[in-house]
Amino acid sequence: MSDQVLSALEQFFLRWQRDGEGRRGLPLCDWEADWRSPCELDEPREGRVAWRPFQREQAADFTAMANALELTLHPSAIALFGHWFSRPLSCSFKGLRIELILPWNDADLDLLKENLIGHLLMLRKLKRSPSLFIATTRNEMTLVSLDNESGQVWLEWLDTGRRLTLAPSLPAFLARLETLPQ
Repeated sequence: MSDQVLSALEQFFLRWQRDGEGRRGLPLCDWEADWRSPCELDEPREGRVAWRPFQREQAADFTAMANALELTLHPSAIALFGHWFSRPLSCSFKGLRIELILPWNDADLDLLKENLIGHLLMLRKLKRSPSLFIATTRNEMTLVSLDNESGQVWLEWLDTGRRLTLAPSLPAFLARLETLPQ
């Protein structure tokens, strides 16, 4: 499954780069001297730097996180978060505007892991099945999440616990993502 996730993610990145760079050139973000990333393509100019998603040389390790939670993490989530660095990517899924979450650097990956742990502990306390958020929506109480048991992708309402299946798997979800102007 992780190979399918990596292939679908790489195809999405290619679409995102082709569409975005074709419209506006390389994406720019604010440059921070103490928040560097291998995604950065050049030296900063006027406080901004060009960037692209960057594939890690070695996959990130999620063993400590899984052990701390006493939970086997779905391999799709490990593939999504563990192999690439990127800014959050604006896109849409069947008209729903989302931002796909990816870590910018190793420190950001550590923060992401902490947030995922907090999310999983909150769900455990509420006696809900475990999910891992993968994208945000305009509504802060609604996330796109990966069901940790089945690998389905859900639209998840945190305040009510309601969950709507968006795709049967992460590769199927990634294949249906559409790029948006930045």
